[in-house]
Amino acid sequence: MATWSVKPIRKKSIIERNYLRKDGQTIFVQTCWRWGEFTVETDDDIPPNIKAGVDIYNCGYSTELVETDGNWAESLNMDGCNQETQEWLNEFLEDNYWLDLEEHGWIDRECETIIDCDLLIQQI
Repeated sequence: MATWSVKPIRKKSIIERNYLRKDGQTIFVQTCWRWGEFTVETDDDIPPNIKAGVDIYNCGYSTELVETDGNWAESLNMDGCNQETQEWLNEFLEDNYWLDLEEHGWIDRECETIIDCDLLIQQI
């Protein structure tokens, strides 16, 4: 078994999406990071075959986050909600952070993280 460090070669290339659900409605929060690092395990000494744009947590290998750094953009997509919920969310988020939605029944069940550039993969 081998462990590999996986990093983007360009800054501002890590896109994280957290999907929250409540009452059949879905929102997602997209956070963009300047830098980050993940570890990936393989069964042998052959580097993992991970391409740009693939969800690092759903790439066919055991993956762990080491760190992300330099949050440079964050946005909330409410297209999966009705008008009433969108209005409530807009008002709520004026004075609260999106993580506070869990206290109001929103469940964070899914996350995807995409490295949107070529990868630097080194055995550690």
